[in-house]
Amino acid sequence: MHARQSMLTPFALMVLAVVALQPAIASAGTQDSETSGREVFERNCAMCHGRDASGMMGMHPSLRGAVERLTREGVQLTIRNGRATQPPMPAFGDRLTDQDIADVIAYLDSLPVGPRNFGPRNDGMGGRRDRMDGGMMQGGIVMLLATLLVLALVVLAVAAIVWVIHQGSGGRSVSAPGSPARDELDRRYATGELSRDEYLQRRRDLET
Repeated sequence: MHARQSMLTPFALMVLAVVALQPAIASAGTQDSETSGREVFERNCAMCHGRDASGMMGMHPSLRGAVERLTREGVQLTIRNGRATQPPMPAFGDRLTDQDIADVIAYLDSLPVGPRNFGPRNDGMGGRRDRMDGGMMQGGIVMLLATLLVLALVVLAVAAIVWVIHQGSGGRSVSAPGSPARDELDRRYATGELSRDEYLQRRRDLET
């Protein structure tokens, strides 16, 4: 009985040691995977997504937090098959091994989440929405320019009419001597049709 217990004690201690070392072993393995993933990322991905994986606004999305948003499977499929974006995300399935892809995902998952940069949209629904938004913006600019052009033409037309009327009256005010209205008023006063008070009042009316 004592011999059996003495045999079990070293075995139990060995099991306990293995269990106790599991977190350290797993942590070391994770760190190795993250280090390898960073090297693979810098060789293949940093050119577009930046060395810190923060992306390029409007061009390439930030990959910080991508694993949380897309899940590991989603990121794996994207790396392996690429995406139809503009500019396109190339497929790396023929260039990276399964371990390379797993290491890259581990590295991305270790990064702190930064500002979300959406980058380009898909050529699917998002691409059509981009084109629609661009078309609406261009259409709005065209409408604005057309409205401004019409207003400019109206202003020019009014200015031309005023100029023609002014030229037709000899450039003189209707109340100035020599204008048709003033000449008629002077004639009626000279012939006695208007009294002095009426004449002066009508002159004031013309001047106003």
